[in-house]
Amino acid sequence: MSNPFEFHIGDLRSGRSELQTVSAEVPVEWHLELSRVLREPPLYFELELAPIAGGISVMGVVEATVVHRCRRCLTEWTEDMLHNVTQVITITGDEEDEYILLGDVFDFEDLVRDELILSLPIAPSCGPDCVGLVVEERNDLNTDFSEQEAASNSPFSVLRDLLNNGE
Repeated sequence: MSNPFEFHIGDLRSGRSELQTVSAEVPVEWHLELSRVLREPPLYFELELAPIAGGISVMGVVEATVVHRCRRCLTEWTEDMLHNVTQVITITGDEEDEYILLGDVFDFEDLVRDELILSLPIAPSCGPDCVGLVVEERNDLNTDFSEQEAASNSPFSVLRDLLNNGE
């Protein structure tokens, strides 16, 4: 079985080709803390490759469906992500953190994974008005309390009671 991320791009290195497009749909299992890429629908990438001095320019898009978990209330939601890719594959291999073409075949998995994972939020939140969970009771403060219950559970309710008793 061949690797769906591997493509023959040696023609670009030798200058025998001016432009090449590579694309694939691949089910993957990638994640970052509170976000994970779903296997279905599969990740899709389409990259346009062009020779440049010292390497190959890579420009294109990566599309994936991602499930995020809110860091405050633990609610999950699904998002279709579209990330633009701009990278360079070097043929000289001068720096450690570059993508290097060593032969005629290049494996785009690391490049695509790095681009997608780096575009995910580190601490996803379901919204700016999310108030989170009560740690002791595991209640969702966004839905579990009425306004009166929320006011009585406030740490300042004792002060409010003292103020009301002083009238």
